[in-house]
Amino acid sequence: MRRRAHVPLALAAALVGALVAPPRPPARRTRLRSMREFRAAEVTLERFIGELGVVEVTDWEYSGELANPLDPAQPARTKRDFAADGPPVRLFLAAVDDPGARARGEDTRVALREYSGTAAAVAARELETQRGGARGVVALRGTLDDDERGFFGSGAAQDPAFVEAWVANLGTEPPKVGASWLIFDWSGTATVANLCGPKAARGNPLYAPPPPRRGFGFGGGGGAAWTFRQRYAYVRAVARGMVEALARLHESGFSHRSLSAAAFALDSKGQDKNVLPTNAPLLEVKLQFLGFSEAATAAEINDDLNALGYVLLELLLSPALADDDLVDPPAADQDTLKRLWDDIFDRDIAKLRDYADAEEGWRNAVDLLDAKDGAGWDLLATALNANDASKRSGLSFLSARALLDSPFFKR
Repeated sequence: MRRRAHVPLALAAALVGALVAPPRPPARRTRLRSMREFRAAEVTLERFIGELGVVEVTDWEYSGELANPLDPAQPARTKRDFAADGPPVRLFLAAVDDPGARARGEDTRVALREYSGTAAAVAARELETQRGGARGVVALRGTLDDDERGFFGSGAAQDPAFVEAWVANLGTEPPKVGASWLIFDWSGTATVANLCGPKAARGNPLYAPPPPRRGFGFGGGGGAAWTFRQRYAYVRAVARGMVEALARLHESGFSHRSLSAAAFALDSKGQDKNVLPTNAPLLEVKLQFLGFSEAATAAEINDDLNALGYVLLELLLSPALADDDLVDPPAADQDTLKRLWDDIFDRDIAKLRDYADAEEGWRNAVDLLDAKDGAGWDLLATALNANDASKRSGLSFLSARALLDSPFFKR
């Protein structure tokens, strides 16, 4: 296998014959509080991670006498798709040129996101939210060439020699004209969505082949696969971390407005963020993708809590808690759960519990939610009904912080 070299963005200086930036330019402050404007010469791309679709659901409703809530094509949804000129967001692993950080043993890896022109408003909203001091999130370090004099604002990025080198080394299309580039802390690639995937899915870290254990005679040999006990502890820690991250975001004055399992990044306190630590206390759940964020009004908070309830339910009913000797439980994606909760069970948590109890693959999840007099079911019902005034027990306002007081999270 031919080894791919890392791609310094500044290689255009040699390929194009034009100076992109000084070898180590002084850091320049941008309009963003405590953030930098990075120059292309300071960043080296290591690999292309993937693409992110951006779809805004503007309406969701059932229609017609024959509407079937179990039909994946229903309810009818009106969507705005941001993929008119290709993937709206592309993700890259990169490293910043910071000798001081390397000398201190700090992680110099960063996540680089390219927002296409159609997603410019999404990037701008991400910037505004991060600039406003959003907490509980994957932190934005700064922008890349945030002016017309920068490399990506010039025609140099479209030079044939540069494009050829980019495609050969990264295996993806070259930078898009008019795109916005943001640099974030590196938090690995695992999200709650990965935990919800099938056991055989390559991206589910709970069932992935264990990495080799390093060592020479002392604890050496191959690494161990996750035990059920470890998965159980980890899922509980993830659930609490999700609520804590959302509470911190709301308390900093912002709502998320696009919560999904992929919006919760599974960071860790260790350097190796490519492998989930089986030691749950090392976990750090952080929110990401704040491109639709708004001020944290009571209505927006209630909508966030409702979406959080679906993500919690999706996680708990996923293969993450299934017995090792069982096949995957039924699919429990958010669309399916919404149809079940809203239309089949009329937002009645007891009916949902009975439905889940009849499925062998969900036995462990039901046991967990049943514990402490059904504290888990009470938690889910409170979150899922947060945006339904008729079912909030008279409360006009509910907070994510209050959910953390649930006995479900107590040992």
